Amino acid sequence: MNLTFFKNLQKELATFLISIAVATILFVVSNSWWQTSYNNKVMAEDNLTEAKERYYSAINQKQILKEFEKKYKQLISSGIVGDEDRLNWVDTIEKITANNKIPYLKYKIDKRQELKSDEINQKYPGIQLLQSTMSLDMQLLHEGDLYTVINSLHDNAKGLFDIKSCAIIRNTTQIESLVDSQTDKNFSAKCELNWYTMKKGVVTLPTEGGY
Repeated sequence: MNLTFFKNLQKELATFLISIAVATILFVVSNSWWQTSYNNKVMAEDNLTEAKERYYSAINQKQILKEFEKKYKQLISSGIVGDEDRLNWVDTIEKITANNKIPYLKYKIDKRQELKSDEINQKYPGIQLLQSTMSLDMQLLHEGDLYTVINSLHDNAKGLFDIKSCAIIRNTTQIESLVDSQTDKNFSAKCELNWYTMKKGVVTLPTEGGY
């Protein structure tokens, strides 16, 4: 009886141990599978987040490029980028002279030259800045005509300019009061304007080793 009892006990104990071993294996496998699934989920979420960031970054960059392209086209249309539109300058001057009844206006435009400096090259690599000097010699009815000429050029002519120098003097006359003057050339004015344009330049990349 005792032998039978011990045999049954051994059988039950063996079954119990096998059950524990199987349960342990199942737990380890299940935990490993869960951990792998969790890691895959986290990785998928990270990949999704990264993909979303790249997507929104691409949209943002595309919008920025559109804005730059729009501004670049505006600069071309306004005559600041590209070749100078001297015909437009001349046509504008002639219209200003006719519309404002300027007695005399003679112009001269010097040859365009490139402006070179280390500061420009460092700040704006790949951009070529050019300048043309325009000289204006005018006979005016009154001082306000000078402002009219400069302001009209600013508003109507294509391009970008600044005033290098400008001077106006009253012409010598025997008449003390301009009210009694019989001429429309009471003032002489001379101005020099610098017109600026930009073009794409060539960027020189440093060679390997600095040679």
